[in-house]
Amino acid sequence: MSNDIIHIRNLEGAQILDTLNCAAISERFFNRSRAWFIQRLNNNLVNGKPASFSPEELLRLRTSLRVIASEITDFTTHIPNIPTDMSIKVYVIDNPNAIEFFVNDDLEGFKQYLSEEDMLDFPEPEYFDTEAEALAFCSGIGYGTNERATPDHYPLRSNEEVDRPFIEAIESY
Repeated sequence: MSNDIIHIRNLEGAQILDTLNCAAISERFFNRSRAWFIQRLNNNLVNGKPASFSPEELLRLRTSLRVIASEITDFTTHIPNIPTDMSIKVYVIDNPNAIEFFVNDDLEGFKQYLSEEDMLDFPEPEYFDTEAEALAFCSGIGYGTNERATPDHYPLRSNEEVDRPFIEAIESY
């Protein structure tokens, strides 16, 4: 394998390399120059032969890119999630009386309940950029050992048509 030329740029997803700082990668992870790194990425001719990463260098490249991916993921958790008009709101309700109205799809009863109670406290919603994120957050909420019993917690999602009227009633409360 050491004599085989690895064409990194031909691998699926290699276009991501165009967005990375190759000089920083080569210096940080290989202690080499940008030129050395680029020669291997592009299989440039060096001493009359196409340059390629050795098996050990490929392992280091894979590890380096995983480290960078992890650092990017960690960084994104520090970027504030500011709600937009396209965000999906999720209210997780733990009031057993309110949950009964949601389970029974009784909007009018819920509105009546709200009008009679002046001390209800509903949590602030969580905001998500995608339906998949909201669904992942909601998975498992409200189910205990007996799924036929009324759940302890009930998620209301703004992207669900049946939940929107209940959310509007909560927000108007």
